[in-house]
Amino acid sequence: MGSARMKWIGTVLLGLALATLGGFLAWPEPSRPVTPVPQLSLAQGTEFQARLLPPQPGLVALPALATGRAAAGASGQGYRHEWPGFHAMARFEGTGISLRFDDAVNRWRVVLDGRSVEVSRPGTQDLRIEGLAPGPHDIRAEKISESPGPALFGGFFLDDPANALPPPAPAARLIEFIGDSDTVGFANTAKRRDCSDAEIYAATDTSRSFGPQVAAALGADYRIIARSGIGLLRNYGGGDPDKTMDRLYPLALPGDPAAPALPQRPAGIVVIGLGSNVFGSALAPGERWTDKSQLRHDFGPALADFTAARARENPGALMVLLAFGEYGPELVEAHRAASELLTGKGIRNRLVVLANPRRNACLWHPSAADHAMIAESLIQALRTPSAAGGD
Repeated sequence: MGSARMKWIGTVLLGLALATLGGFLAWPEPSRPVTPVPQLSLAQGTEFQARLLPPQPGLVALPALATGRAAAGASGQGYRHEWPGFHAMARFEGTGISLRFDDAVNRWRVVLDGRSVEVSRPGTQDLRIEGLAPGPHDIRAEKISESPGPALFGGFFLDDPANALPPPAPAARLIEFIGDSDTVGFANTAKRRDCSDAEIYAATDTSRSFGPQVAAALGADYRIIARSGIGLLRNYGGGDPDKTMDRLYPLALPGDPAAPALPQRPAGIVVIGLGSNVFGSALAPGERWTDKSQLRHDFGPALADFTAARARENPGALMVLLAFGEYGPELVEAHRAASELLTGKGIRNRLVVLANPRRNACLWHPSAADHAMIAESLIQALRTPSAAGGD
């Protein structure tokens, strides 16, 4: 009797184990980003036509409102860019428009009257858009990938039948976001952690990272100064010690340090998230720190000094220190120390410590859901009464 009962229990447990294993094996794999990225892709329902063709002579440049750190093109026309999130907007009247590129490395989204076309690594070509209804049109071009080096957006161009309209007025507020790959939006649209380089390129969309979400919620424009792997004091794994953010921040183009920056408006809010690579990677042989307590001791004053310099460049701006708390108490304590130092200097600041994101995107980066959570944390902090006067 007892033996039969034990045999029955064993059979039941084996069945449950097999069912569980079968369910696990049948669980669908997260989808992969579509690769290779098409060179030209129109959104469904788009009524205009678009094509890439060699640069067209005889076109007239359309005045534009451009936002993002950039340098002038070699001929004085267009924008050389490298930092993420560069974007430009214009208005015109006509049935067609051209956008000029000299860019073999980036992805762009062009939105015209609410309909979009995406361009990937166009090289030295014009994007010609035709078939528009007669009348006024609004157009926006935005780089959505991370640049490995400088590239050129030549601007918007019209042919004879079209008329230029004044560009849109700047938003009342500008928010600057300074950070690393999390601020870039590295692979933020991916649904899995294991990704190839091609999938990372396909899944990265800076326009859908937390910074642009915060700006949209607050009716502001944004400027992004960010780079994957970068930090303050040290980069990820101690690499490129001469290319930390305090050294690269002043440059219009990190890949061309001599390029002079085009004028840019000051920000009313500056959000700085630079601790993840400092505290989130192992110390390498030869670095001047032997443990994270030493890093914590040095990082707080360094962050305060870096932030104070940004406050001088953006008079009256609110400084926001963004701390990714999952990287340990040393990171959070260093951010608190920096906030106290800034307050002691009379610099308005706010510390935002994030809850742990799930980091389900490529190489353990924040997913779309994580970016929404980060954005909401910042929006709540910036909507409090003490932050309302930040602009």
